[in-house]
Amino acid sequence: MTSEVRQQRSDKSLGLSKACEYCRTRKIRCDSQKPRCGSCVSQHRECVFKERTAKERPTLAALNSLRKEKKRLQEIIDGLKNSSHDAVVAGILASFPSSLDHQPTRTSPSNDMAVADIMTNIDPSLEHAQSSPQSHLRTTQAQLSHPFDHGQADESDSETDPDVSPFISVDEEGNLASFGPSSALQSPMCRPSTVPTVSEREHQRNSLIANAVITRQQEHALHSLQDLDGVPIELAIHLLNLHWNRQHHTFLLTYRPAIMRDLFYGGPYASRFLLNAIFACAAKFSQRPDVQEVAGDTATSGARWFRRCDQLLYEDKLLLNPSIPTVVGLALLGSTYNARGEISKGWLLMGYALRMVYDLGLHIERVATPESAEEAEIRRRVFWGVFVCDKLQSLYLGRPIAMRFADTHVLPDFLDGMEEGELWTPYIDPKMPDVEYELAFAGTPTRSVSCFQQLCSLSKIMEKVINNNYVIGATSEKARKGLRRIDDSLEKWMENLPKGLQIPLAEETMPHAPPSPNIFNIHAIYHTLVVLLHRPIIADGHLYAASDSPMSLLRCTIAARAITLTVRKFHASYSLRGAPYLIAYALYVACTIHVRNAAMFEQTTGQGEHCTLLSSSLYLLEQIGVPNPGVSRPTAIIRRLMATKGISLVQVDHNSYQLSQQETAMPENLLQVDNFMELDFPGSQTIANWLGDPQDPFRDDQLYGFMDTL
Repeated sequence: MTSEVRQQRSDKSLGLSKACEYCRTRKIRCDSQKPRCGSCVSQHRECVFKERTAKERPTLAALNSLRKEKKRLQEIIDGLKNSSHDAVVAGILASFPSSLDHQPTRTSPSNDMAVADIMTNIDPSLEHAQSSPQSHLRTTQAQLSHPFDHGQADESDSETDPDVSPFISVDEEGNLASFGPSSALQSPMCRPSTVPTVSEREHQRNSLIANAVITRQQEHALHSLQDLDGVPIELAIHLLNLHWNRQHHTFLLTYRPAIMRDLFYGGPYASRFLLNAIFACAAKFSQRPDVQEVAGDTATSGARWFRRCDQLLYEDKLLLNPSIPTVVGLALLGSTYNARGEISKGWLLMGYALRMVYDLGLHIERVATPESAEEAEIRRRVFWGVFVCDKLQSLYLGRPIAMRFADTHVLPDFLDGMEEGELWTPYIDPKMPDVEYELAFAGTPTRSVSCFQQLCSLSKIMEKVINNNYVIGATSEKARKGLRRIDDSLEKWMENLPKGLQIPLAEETMPHAPPSPNIFNIHAIYHTLVVLLHRPIIADGHLYAASDSPMSLLRCTIAARAITLTVRKFHASYSLRGAPYLIAYALYVACTIHVRNAAMFEQTTGQGEHCTLLSSSLYLLEQIGVPNPGVSRPTAIIRRLMATKGISLVQVDHNSYQLSQQETAMPENLLQVDNFMELDFPGSQTIANWLGDPQDPFRDDQLYGFMDTL
């Protein structure tokens, strides 16, 4: 063959691929129009066609070698079928062809240390599974599926390795979709037979962290732009910094490396809608007048970006074309509208996000490869972020959950831990340093990844609390049966909380560097769940059982006190100007217990620990109400309960960090009476008689949501 002919064939083998890079990686149809395909034009993406070399056809020698190897393997299989177990074990290695012998992989000392570090965190039972590839696969899948549930499993978590392949469909073009076995649209796929090995997962982890560091260093490139979707670049970066400093760490919905990269270069994980959703939601934390539509009215902060999101939803037909940026934007907006008091809009937008999670198949784990590690990381974070938002919204509004854990299978295992050890400091606006608080410490570890993992674990317990106590058809008998099991899960969660995520409530002063705000958040949620679990069965609860009432009242009292102390520490450390609405919900739950205890034990004197806690909690609610206008409604509910029972606010030094030691001892003394239900109460009544008063406003308070009492 002449060199000219070889050159001609080589030239023919090189050329532009038929599909652009985006359509090829997403496995969607591409019209191959140059310079930009129709899909990229409609989605305003950069369109890239790369040169690709055609794969060489296998030679005849290679085919003959494969045929011989197949024949040898078939002979081995036939021999195994007719051999005893002992013969199989003795002869399998000798019978294997040399081409399949296991060759140990050489690793550098640094890689050996990295793998050793990982193995120290894996359950010891894995060591006994190394001799069996299948048992190793099953055990590894089980450990990765439920990393938080070692020793804590119950009947709802018993299936650790479900077969999700019947719920994934593949169309004629190879596109994956979420259609279950009952669907008329399902085309089943084969179940993946392998999961990444420890070394492969470590490689993916290192790659993601390295990429996150590089991307963070390149974020300054945004300053070279004039604007982002019409927003001047200085203001846009101000709002982005507020988001990354506050909202981002609560739910980890927004994967920073991908979003910031795609904002500049264009890509699938950033969109105009998501950008404006971030602007709209972060604006409430800004004190700049130019984010307010009406100067001086914080309730109008971000109004123009809320309208822009509505416009983009319609113009770009985003509800008809689900994507990850749209899911994230809808979830952010749904939570923010709830905090603003626009309940119906928040509920509906969150509903769209939840439906899109199913439509995109984010609720089903997909095995990650080195090429898809970033996509798998984003899918996990978005799923769990929306899953947690669904549970919190259900509690906040007193409405059913839309996403059950039993209907999902996603590993709550996040590989990119770059932000875990970053030092967190409150964002200080360079244009308004005089109105921002300044702290004396240099920073505190963010611990955003481990904290969010604990929140994911806690959200599964939230679902159990809701299903046990707050569904139509819940009964006293069912509540009592589930109470101990769920209470044990809560206690184990707190006992197993890593040291870096603990908050010492008993200390008089905070450590030199107090925990980051997201750590305060999970503690507030934990104590809220304790109240929500026990509250229905105390004397005036909707699932009341007399035998459980005294101990449950004590649990509620201690948990409510812990909520107030936790939020007071939050406020003393950072102020509540940037606190999320879930802190307001926790305070509301605490107030319902404080006002009840104040009416029971301190109505005559008008002072005491419960009145002090109540006054302090209301003050904190008012502080959170500045960025979250919707908090005014639950605050009004508490004040109405106080007025009905004749309880007045007491003077409290809100700069005081702790209650006095005398006040601290109060909850433990609540049960030191022979008959709790016969305890004397103002007006010569017993508690039992007082709780039986048909005019008692607590009778209809089921403590399930802000909005069910007015």
